[in-house]
Formats: sequence, C-alpha cells, structure tokens
Amino acid sequence: MLGLWIGGPWAIVLLTFVGGLAGHYYDNTHAMPASNPLEQLEEAGLVSKDDPPPEPVTQEAIDAHAQEHFARHLCALFIEVARVDGEVSRDEVRVVREYFQDELKYGPEALDTVRLYLKEFLQQPPPLEESIAACRDELPTSDRLLLVDTLYQLALVDGALQRSEQEALRQIVKGLGLSEEDRRAITARYLGTGHTEYARLGLNPGASDAEVKRAYRQLAAAHHPDRVAHLGPGAVEQATRRFQELQDAYEMIRRLRGL
Repeated sequence: MLGLWIGGPWAIVLLTFVGGLAGHYYDNTHAMPASNPLEQLEEAGLVSKDDPPPEPVTQEAIDAHAQEHFARHLCALFIEVARVDGEVSRDEVRVVREYFQDELKYGPEALDTVRLYLKEFLQQPPPLEESIAACRDELPTSDRLLLVDTLYQLALVDGALQRSEQEALRQIVKGLGLSEEDRRAITARYLGTGHTEYARLGLNPGASDAEVKRAYRQLAAAHHPDRVAHLGPGAVEQATRRFQELQDAYEMIRRLRGL
C-alpha cells in the first residue's frame, strides 16, 4: 500500500518485496505450536502422562512372534494326526516335542508355548485348512517333506497305521502341495515297498487301485477254505494259510496306498 501511495513502479516492487519478508517473519514468530501426537492421545484418554514411554519393537520380538505364530499352525497338524485314532498318547507327545526341539531348535520357553498350544487344541482343534495353508506357504519343499515324515512317525508310534490316520495324512500331504508319489515314498520308508505283497496278488507295484482290489477279490474267492472243505482237514489248513497270506498282502498294500 505504501508503494502505491509513493507511486512509481520501482517503489511498488521494492516495498512489495519488503512487505512479504516482514509478513513471513511475523507469521513464523506468532504461529501456533505444532500439535503433539502424544498430547492428542492424552486428551482422548487413551494414554496417561504417568504411563511409561512405549518401548521400541525389536527384531528379536518380531522373530519371536513369528515363531509363535508358526508353531501354532504346526501344532494344529500334529494334533489332527494324533487324535484322529483316539486318545493322544505320551509317546505321540514325545514325537512332537522332539520335532520342535531337534529339527526346529526350539528352546525351553518356546517348547512351553508348544505345550500350551497342544493342550488348547486337544480341547478345541483350530481350522485345519488354515494351518495347512500356512505351513505350505512358509516351508520350502524339503521342510514340508520332513514335516510329513514326522507326521508318519507320530501316526505309527502307537501301532499300525489306521484308516483314519491315512485319510488325515493324505489330506495334509495334498494341502501341503506335495504329490501322491511323495506320500507313497514316505509310507514305503516305514512300511516297506510291498513288492512281496504285490507278487502274492500276481501284480506289480504299478498296478492301479482298481486292479489291486479286483485281484484280491478273485484270489480270495478262489482260495477260501470253504471251497476245499470236502477235501479234508489237510486241504482246509493249506487253503486257510494261503487265504491269510492274501489278506495280509492286501492289507499291506492298502496301508501303502491309503486305500
């Protein structure tokens, strides 16, 4: 305004520049202090002035949380296999503990967390599909195979592999993205290859499931002891022995294939 009163273009330009600097200085010296986020939380009643300042999150804490989260999903898989055939035994708990301790190198505190998860899931099992997917996404193929291997140890520690256990293992293997060949290879490690059993049914290991069932039915019917009852005790005894061999062979192949 002073430049317009004096007149002349240079006076207007010069005094406009000086006025801008003076206004900027005035704004800076009289500006309101920036709001403090902590003060805003105090005003909202979310924190108190007496509360200690929050501690920074360390990488160690992040890793511990991730380990705990992963252990939860692993425990869900172990509990599914352990409980599917009835009560969970002490030997089954031992297999689980050794996996976390020897393979995953969990310390005493982390093992206590595992124990709490196992106890919790015995009462209320979590959604299995979610845990399978988490293990599939977080584990490389070699570790997934190791996990399935341990699940087989768990299933067999209390006796023969039951049908319910086979179904649970098949579901987990499939959900982990492993192949049926992977499952059969691990099964053969614990139950054998079954070559002798296939030979007793007149088959080779490459036979289809339908061929296995058909061969067993035909042979079992042909060698049933009742068919030779009229030939005397000796014939019945021999047929009974052969019939039992066929049954044992078929049962072994069923376990190997999860039929």
